[in-house]
Amino acid sequence: MEKKQILVIDNSGLSYIGSDINGPILRGTETSLILLSEELTKKNCDVFFANKTNQEKSVNGVHYINEKNINKEKTYDLAIAVSNANLFNKIKSVKKAIFSVSNQSLEKFLRKRQFISTYTHKPVIVTLCDYQFKKRSFLTSPFGKLTIPITVDRQFIDEKIDINFIPPKKAIYNIRSNRNLDALLDIWIDLIYPKNNSLEFYITPNLVQYSDKFKNYNIFLRTLGSRREMIDELKHSRVLLYLGHKSDIFTLTAEEAIKLCVPVITYGIGSLSERVSHGENGFIAKNSSQFAKYTLDLMNDDTILKELKTKMFTKRTEITWSVIADNWIKKFLK
Repeated sequence: MEKKQILVIDNSGLSYIGSDINGPILRGTETSLILLSEELTKKNCDVFFANKTNQEKSVNGVHYINEKNINKEKTYDLAIAVSNANLFNKIKSVKKAIFSVSNQSLEKFLRKRQFISTYTHKPVIVTLCDYQFKKRSFLTSPFGKLTIPITVDRQFIDEKIDINFIPPKKAIYNIRSNRNLDALLDIWIDLIYPKNNSLEFYITPNLVQYSDKFKNYNIFLRTLGSRREMIDELKHSRVLLYLGHKSDIFTLTAEEAIKLCVPVITYGIGSLSERVSHGENGFIAKNSSQFAKYTLDLMNDDTILKELKTKMFTKRTEITWSVIADNWIKKFLK
């Protein structure tokens, strides 16, 4: 059977290939695109992945090319563009899909001049969660929209977990952008640290103007390292603290923590309400006082923490990237 030809285009500005997946530079979007592409290659597909890379090589069956070197004469069976219909203007493809990584408003849609390209190429919008699906206007997805979720790398599911291990009294914020982090720091400083000054909170660097005053409240900067180091860091944390943000469309970071049996405490903003089940894999707080209480309960009480980790351990099974790739093939290549 002749292989299906697929082109993935990401013009976010990052330069990367599949072997970068274990390093510190990639975010959830890039990681997901790599994992999806690799699974599609296992299912009788040739996948060409275009971004800013200058390392044009094949990694795990995926052909990485610089976006300037896309074969414009070739007709692909499916082209997948990241959030931008204008990327279809110089390529040929039988079917076209937008891998949507934002809650694109009509104003942003028009500002980025996607109206003409969308109505010319008629792409289907692929959203990653129900929250994003509902937020996406018909005017920005006139040719249809559907949800195909993403998931974590198998590394997070296959990781051995000892539910009897009680981590040190350390909380973590490992989101890669400042999404309500300032408000979260205020809760830590005003409501959490005063109740127990032995607790520690580790945050992603370069997101706030870090000063010595943070050290007075046991707030420290994380060290960005490999994926292996991040997994170890999560496993040695009691809880992931993240209020959530209206821009969150999947929050892969929270899902990774959950698969490692690290509870998440959140306000449930954006897609967090789909990731976190209250009392099952974390807590959804209604206000700052409640957020502080849930955090202190898990940081101070080993029994509460272990009970929650045990619940999480029994639910570690997960939809795989193989299943997700099958869904893409079913929707676009059958």
